[in-house]
Amino acid sequence: MQTLLEEDARGVAPYLTAGDGGLETTLAVLEALDAGGASCIELGIPFSDPIADGPVLQAASQRALDAGTTLSAALEMLAEFRSRGCTVPVAIMSYANPLHARGWAGAARAVADAGGDALIVPDLPVEEGSAMAAAAGEAGLCPIFFASPTSGDERISRAASESRGFLYVVGRTGITGARTSFDEGVQSFLKRAESLSSIPLGVGFGISTCDDVREAVRHARLAIVGTALVQRLHEAGPDGANEAASLFLAELMTGVAA
Repeated sequence: MQTLLEEDARGVAPYLTAGDGGLETTLAVLEALDAGGASCIELGIPFSDPIADGPVLQAASQRALDAGTTLSAALEMLAEFRSRGCTVPVAIMSYANPLHARGWAGAARAVADAGGDALIVPDLPVEEGSAMAAAAGEAGLCPIFFASPTSGDERISRAASESRGFLYVVGRTGITGARTSFDEGVQSFLKRAESLSSIPLGVGFGISTCDDVREAVRHARLAIVGTALVQRLHEAGPDGANEAASLFLAELMTGVAA
């Protein structure tokens, strides 16, 4: 993110579910995204009740759980990714339960030791996130909170002040997967959030094309792409997932260039 700020640039932040297709596939995709110029990567930890996720990400999470993926195994894979010299920032996105089960301090330290850079917990509102944020800060991680179109100015400001790296702004209300239309109302909300935040914005939920990326980064530094990528990886299968990731990222980044 610091590089984007210094260069007054925008970027793409892909999301993928750890263990969907197997952790070896996840590792290969991470390497492809790193080589392809992703500005950061969100690595999702599969969970049995992903309430913020739409059908595509729910299915990916279930496939990963069926394959035996755990938080510990995902972090071991991340450590292997780092051992191969890959430097792209990685934000661990996990629902609260798997992290809280370890204790916030222990979970944050485990993520940091594996080479993670940030923690995103979609079912943890900023009003209840002080323990997570403190543990993340102690471990050298960026805690990242959410703001949505229904958030008032005070809540957006608080979420921004408690976050580090970027503020995760939801382009619309609802679950992941449905298409976001970056109409005048959405752009007005993003402009408002930008004016209230002291840190850059990352916009997610429903971004799936280079045109979406172009519209998303009018008032944000990062366009976060999850469902569309996860679907392409699943369709490509383990043998073709890394190539599919490279091609899709290149396609999305034309929206940044535009």
